[in-house]
Amino acid sequence: MFGLDKCGSTNKVHFILKHKNPKTGKYVEHHLKFPPFVPYDKLSHVYTAILKPDNEVRILVDGEEKKKANFLSADDFEPPLIPSKTIPDPDDKKLEDWDERAKIPDPDAVKPDDWDERAKIPEHHFVTIQTNTNLSYFMKYKFWLSQ
Repeated sequence: MFGLDKCGSTNKVHFILKHKNPKTGKYVEHHLKFPPFVPYDKLSHVYTAILKPDNEVRILVDGEEKKKANFLSADDFEPPLIPSKTIPDPDDKKLEDWDERAKIPDPDAVKPDDWDERAKIPEHHFVTIQTNTNLSYFMKYKFWLSQ
């Protein structure tokens, strides 16, 4: 379904995709999140929905793009067309002896014989990148070069 809805406190351009789940056979309506608003005037307007083969939908009002979304993005449709990869399990519980510490020390771990705590990584193993985010502000990043 595509079209404007302007009644009461509702003021938006609906885009709803009705999709049949291939496994269950049930139809589900997927609503566009944060749809564009209907202009506040007494003029006629042209509402356009463009569906592209790369799963993109664009909503235009009077030829001007007001919303761009992707059918496969969970950020754009509710409920998402592609379900999440994890399914919440209501019966899932942590074990009673579960350890909440972020790092658990390994009593059997030992450093190699040639380990040097004072060793410094040579500067030629790094790449420095500067970005100009503002005319007067530079950001500097250092990246480790893997071998």
